[in-house]
Formats: sequence, structure tokens, C-alpha cells
Amino acid sequence: MKKCLINVEGGLGKNIMLTSILRELKEQGGYDELYVISPYHDVFKACSVVTDAFQPGLGTLYQELVLDEECDVLWKEPYSNQKFIKKQCHLFDAWAEEFGITLPADAETYVPLLDNIEKEYPHLRKIADEKMDGWNHNFCLVQFTGGQSPLAPQRDQQGNPVPYQNAQEAIKRNYHKGEQVVQRLKEKWPGTTIVHFALPNEPSIEGAVKIEVPYLTYRLLAAEAKEIVCIDSSLQHLATGVNDNMTVIWGETRPEHFGYACNRNVCAKNVLNSQPYFKPLGVSPSIVRMPEPEEVVIRPEEGENE
Repeated sequence: MKKCLINVEGGLGKNIMLTSILRELKEQGGYDELYVISPYHDVFKACSVVTDAFQPGLGTLYQELVLDEECDVLWKEPYSNQKFIKKQCHLFDAWAEEFGITLPADAETYVPLLDNIEKEYPHLRKIADEKMDGWNHNFCLVQFTGGQSPLAPQRDQQGNPVPYQNAQEAIKRNYHKGEQVVQRLKEKWPGTTIVHFALPNEPSIEGAVKIEVPYLTYRLLAAEAKEIVCIDSSLQHLATGVNDNMTVIWGETRPEHFGYACNRNVCAKNVLNSQPYFKPLGVSPSIVRMPEPEEVVIRPEEGENE
């Protein structure tokens, strides 16, 4: 019996993205069983092509697999792929190249495979239903920060506050636009509850509510949301494939590298001095104009300019 053990690191979004191509890896590799080591092992337990998943550091659970002569151990890092660093391919293509497989369809057409959530975690359905009942099943989801703590103010040599100068924090600099997006959603969908996907210590959005639920619950919520507006972060990956009315706002990162063709992708304008995806380069000097709220939320009477 041919097996494969994959070690994956990084954040929640990156881990969810990997589920999108695991079926191809299993079929092309001729594997009978797939196993994954991940800080987000629950993501892979919710993926039907994965036999089992483990937390890092619990070596006694997967040592036998590592030693098994019939088990391929894959520890590949797509961020180190040369094409990806130079922004020449999608992250899926970078992973595929590192795994030694080919993707028969365009990379952007792949979507996360999280089809075993209710089987593995039945309590999440109860949590989701209770929340949706409280909102009369009339709600939208939004995310405007990337899962990081709010930044301390930047200051000049005299100690005076100065604006942030890098595109990575553009959404934080333009948080008022998030509030305007929420307002437009409320006008478009009267009586809706706007649910703000954010960490407890991140800024709140006026007119939206925060909830504390296990993050995989958002996959179940997304399937019934009226509309979803988010940035290139966790909610995009949790919701893609179960909701056809999602808009993703892009700053310096781009949908052709991290996104999905099934979503409506709205990109920042005037990206200047864009640098490769190579963390050792440090903070990007790019200057961007984030999309305006009216570009993000389109009211029915307005239509959409092609």
C-alpha cells in the first residue's frame, strides 16, 4: 500500500489552499493513503482525500510513517519556488512543481476541498445553525484585516506619528473604507447582520458584529451568506467554493498568484515598485490605491462596469 506523508507549514490560508490540489497529488502519485502534519491539522481532517492529519511535534503518532519504506515523505515549500518568487505562477502551480505533478486545469480554477467538516466536527453545524437562526438567516460576511494584531503607530525621529508607508497594511490605513463597505452592504441587503471576521484584538467595524466561533464554522456560514467581502486572507479560502457571491479585495498580492477564478476579484490600482514574493527583501515599498467601496459592493441598480 503506497502512502504519502506531507509536512506543511505557514498560516491558515496557505494550509487551506493545499487541500485544493491534494486529489491531484493522490491520483498522480498513485497513493492509497495521504497523511498530513500541519499546525492546522483540523483543516486536513476535514478534507476527504486525507486519511489522517497530525499536529507538529507529536512524532510518536507519525514516526512509523516516516520510517515506512512504502511511504513518501514530502516537505516542500512553494514559497521557495523560483517561478513563484518572481510572480510567474500561481501558488498551486508552485506546489505542483515541487510535488512533481501537473495540474490539468488552470490553477485559478481549483478550490479548497473541505467536504468532511460536518462528518468530523458535527458540533460546528449546531454552532452555525444557532448563529444563523439569531440573524434570521439574513447576513453577510466581511474581513478587512489579515489576522495580525493592530500595528503600533509608526513615528519619525522626533516621535511624531507618521502614516504607514507599505502596501501590506493598506487595509489598516483605509479602515474607514471597510466601514463604508459595511454601510453599502446594509443598504443593498436591508435588515442584514454584517458579521466581521476578525481576531478579538483587531479593530472593530461600526455597523458589524464580531463572533467567536471555531474558524471552520465560517465554511458553513459562508454557504448561506447573502454576500461576502474580504481581503486576501483566511476568509477567502474558507468561503471559496461554497458561495458564488464573494468579492475579494487585493492590495499588493494578486489573484493570479493566490486567488480563485470563481470569485469576483477587485484589485488595487497604481501598484508601484512592486517587488517579488521574497520575504528577506523586507517591507514592500509599493504604493497602492485601494479600491473604493462603490467598486467593491455593487448595488443592483448600478450594474457593474466592464
